[in-house]
Amino acid sequence: MTRSLDPEVTRGGGPCIHEAEDLVLSLLGNLARYRYVLRNFVVRDLKVKYRETVLGYLWSLLEPMSLVLVYWFVFVVIARRGGVDYPLVVILGVLPYNLFSNTILGGATSLTGNAGLIRRVYIPREVFVLSGSISNLVVYSLSMLAVIPFMLYYRAAPGVSLVLLPLAIVGLLTLGSGIALVVACANVLYRDVGYLLKVIIRLFFYGTPVIFTAEMVPERLRDLFFLNPVSVWISLSRCAILDRPLLFERSHLLLAALASVLSLMLGSILFRRLENRAVKSL
Repeated sequence: MTRSLDPEVTRGGGPCIHEAEDLVLSLLGNLARYRYVLRNFVVRDLKVKYRETVLGYLWSLLEPMSLVLVYWFVFVVIARRGGVDYPLVVILGVLPYNLFSNTILGGATSLTGNAGLIRRVYIPREVFVLSGSISNLVVYSLSMLAVIPFMLYYRAAPGVSLVLLPLAIVGLLTLGSGIALVVACANVLYRDVGYLLKVIIRLFFYGTPVIFTAEMVPERLRDLFFLNPVSVWISLSRCAILDRPLLFERSHLLLAALASVLSLMLGSILFRRLENRAVKSL
């Protein structure tokens, strides 16, 4: 259901916080109302992902494990750095980062990839975007099975801090979904966006604790480092599973949570403003 924006809200300034709340509630309401369509889209995405492959779902395990092998060889074997349990550290960084990056990249092609269906039948367009977020969450959950052999080998066992893992994953998914809502429309209007995103996400990879941990960051730079919400969420997910102490302050966690919520709110506003132009351009 499309909502028009209140001219008193949009005239001469930024969107009102109440408008943003209404749009987020509208978005969540549409997801609940079209939950059966959403479920079918998620099943379709997963089937397409592994269609005509011999190994099927096993690719979700082999891909992160191959990356771990490469980084282990470069940093441990060649550079003699990284620590004893470095492979476990890397895979616990790669998997959540893949969830975040694939949510954004999938969102960028969600409207263009469903152009035929969008022209034929009305379904709230955010359903096309956010079904990709849920599909990536399912893939992430299945890929976590790849962590088990590493934990057994290094005799690492999760503790009570494991209850923090859902918070980290929800934070990452909310942050990525808000960005996905924006780039879904932007990529229709400006096709260069999809190519630019791939470059940015690759560069961003090296600025987040994926192949390194927060302990490796000089202490004087950690406050700056944890201004990146993705760094907070990935560090939280890794520490939750390994039952290690957190290196960031409560203020960093609150800022990361605020960034994720604002991402979804601003993403909802911009998506609502751009979606009609985007659909006409499909």
